[in-house]
Amino acid sequence: MIKPVYFSSGNTLLSGMIHFPKYSLKEAVPAIIFVHGFVGSKVGEHRLFVKAANYFSERGFLVFRFDFSGCGESEGDYGQVTLTKQVKELQSAIDYVLSIDQVDPNLLTIVGHSLGGAVSSITASRDERIKQLILWSPVARPYKDIVRITSHEAVSHANKEGVFDYQGFNLSQSFFEDLKLHHPLKSVHNYRGPAYIIHAALDQDVPSENALDYYHALRGRGAPTHYSFVQEADHTFSSYSFELKLFDYTSQWLSEINATQNKAEII
Repeated sequence: MIKPVYFSSGNTLLSGMIHFPKYSLKEAVPAIIFVHGFVGSKVGEHRLFVKAANYFSERGFLVFRFDFSGCGESEGDYGQVTLTKQVKELQSAIDYVLSIDQVDPNLLTIVGHSLGGAVSSITASRDERIKQLILWSPVARPYKDIVRITSHEAVSHANKEGVFDYQGFNLSQSFFEDLKLHHPLKSVHNYRGPAYIIHAALDQDVPSENALDYYHALRGRGAPTHYSFVQEADHTFSSYSFELKLFDYTSQWLSEINATQNKAEII
């Protein structure tokens, strides 16, 4: 069953979609929250998050995907968006998901793509409710990586005019300035749970080297940390074969992590 919902983050209503697990004999089930990227939505390019939600709900997960403010069907305008605000909105999404009786609070996984990977990393460093962190082609240096996409001319224009029109989304001067305040490669070291980074090998938007940067930032914490590359894939994994590898890698890692944790509990 799929259920559209709205939930609050401050004074803003955000749009979400719950995919309930299709097969589960357990009273409490693991949950996944998908976090979209820059000027994205809960649907995703070529319906990436819809397909991912269907894939994982069929495997016993309750899946939640949502739109940040100014995106998709949520309230707000992108001209008011900052990374700082998105961290708070992700925490509101976590509040909502953990309020669902069926969800096991000890098995919450966050999957962040692109800029959503940076948002997820920063949030995980602050919020102990996140038990597993998965990053898909993540932004590692928010200002540098996003300006690489928008161009420095966008920053100059926003500084002069207040906003820059990027493909129908207003990027404010505050948006760019706020990006400079965040350093997920530093903050993520405070996250204590297992982490997995999967990057598109031929990513033309976000450097594939970010996978190794995150891996090195996460090592030495006493928690499992792994990385993989989807060969020949672009930033949004835009083919069925790329998607399947992405989902399979993610699913296999989650199965291994959960098996290890269950074994530790028995011992």
